[in-house]
Amino acid sequence: MITIRNTENLTGVTIRGDFDDLYKLVDAFHEISINEEDVKNYRYFEMSTRVMGLCYDLRHAYMGDRGVELVDNNMDGNKMKWHSIIAPENNVYYKCNSLYPEMFFIILALNELVNLRIMELTKAKYVYKEALAGKVIWDDTIATIRSFQAEFAKCVKGTIKETSFTRWINFMNKDYLFIRGMAGQYVDVLNIKYIKMTAGKRLKSLTSIARRIAEYEYDEEHEQIKEAVEEAAKEYGCAQGEIRLQGIEYPEDIKW
Repeated sequence: MITIRNTENLTGVTIRGDFDDLYKLVDAFHEISINEEDVKNYRYFEMSTRVMGLCYDLRHAYMGDRGVELVDNNMDGNKMKWHSIIAPENNVYYKCNSLYPEMFFIILALNELVNLRIMELTKAKYVYKEALAGKVIWDDTIATIRSFQAEFAKCVKGTIKETSFTRWINFMNKDYLFIRGMAGQYVDVLNIKYIKMTAGKRLKSLTSIARRIAEYEYDEEHEQIKEAVEEAAKEYGCAQGEIRLQGIEYPEDIKW
């Protein structure tokens, strides 16, 4: 199963699983995301592109290009003798890291993409009781995504205070939250600021950063970034997602 744990310096989280776990998650990400050829749902494309950024790391993880860990599988000599087999006593788990602000965005984006899939499965215009329809509750893609989100929520719950977690759950799951309208460059800005913090300051700012992302429409900094990106996209005749803010560069090495 997929597990999600804090990195040592609280820079982000480590997503870990065996080959099949990560392969299935990657497949679900591909299934639920919107590509540039989907004209009907094109407004979800920029948001999906960012989700696929994590998917890229997950795919490279199960290919062995990220981290590898040996995990005890409870096999021992007695069991081998009983079953007349020779087997390893450890399973190989693959893993990759993701920054906390990035994860907050992705969790919210997945909520929207799940709702979109529910509407497509049920042919409904809105999501109400459709989430309980037979085609939905046993949909393997949605179940895989929800399991991933639940594991991340469990990680957050074990990191912040109980009262803070209750608030976090509320604003991360409130009605009429359309994360697809966010300028992705805003997440880059928050990521860079977060990387530059000390571990202690990261812990104190986790809830506020998540709230800023969930309530981006009321954030003055986001509004300024959004306007600048829109103007630049018009000037250069390109998609808004192709615009890069000057001075916003990720460090080559991140102390996770």
